[in-house]
Amino acid sequence: MKFKTIIISFLLLLAGSITYGQLIDRENVSSKIKTGTRPDSGNFGFYLGASFVELEEMLDENIDLRGVPLMNFKYYYTDKIEIRLGTQIYSVNEKFKGTLLDSEIGLEDNVDKETFLRFIPGVNYHFTSLNFLDTYGGLGIVLGSEKNEVITNEKYNLTGDFFSDHYTKKTFVWGFNLCFGMQAFVADLPFSVGVEFGITGLKHSNLQYEHKTKSSVGGVVTDQTYYTINQNSLLQYESLEYEKFELGADLRFSISYYFRK
Repeated sequence: MKFKTIIISFLLLLAGSITYGQLIDRENVSSKIKTGTRPDSGNFGFYLGASFVELEEMLDENIDLRGVPLMNFKYYYTDKIEIRLGTQIYSVNEKFKGTLLDSEIGLEDNVDKETFLRFIPGVNYHFTSLNFLDTYGGLGIVLGSEKNEVITNEKYNLTGDFFSDHYTKKTFVWGFNLCFGMQAFVADLPFSVGVEFGITGLKHSNLQYEHKTKSSVGGVVTDQTYYTINQNSLLQYESLEYEKFELGADLRFSISYYFRK
């Protein structure tokens, strides 16, 4: 929970710290409120953004936060055209092996792996040349994969019988992201803080779980392969194709750091 609180506090602190300063190459726009100078052609930046949904998950004690919010690497191809490469990634790998107190059951081991990888290349167009309120719109392509693998083995001491269950889900994800955002450049350091509204459409392919079980009872070995819609489903399919399309909107709060040429 401390990690979640630190991230949220950091985002809120920077979002409220729009003051004055000078940044990178350009001069401040003359106004009553002085702000940092905007980047121009050839500048690089690093963007860290947490969506409203991700912030809710950070505050929820019942949800494990994996990985970090969306990270973007930004390059200003021209003063108004910005090229982005966004990424989200996490990986969890849990293993245990032990001998149960029940001597009839004996050994049990379990492996649980989960990975999430997503790339989002995109292009943004900046509508104004003002520093105080920079507005932009953009389009991105979403490409990624998700994998969940669980292996469970049990071996009975008295009979030598065993049971093994191995199930996997390998999902391919692709889609698009439309965004409209606003940002302001901050203080003497090359930072900007902003908010971004996005509409995302995602197609998930191969959502089905493939189960491979192997057991031995009285020396008779049995192998079976079947498919289910989710991990705990009681319905078993000989073959199954499971796909899903989702369309949704969200707000994302961002912090960007720009590198000098």
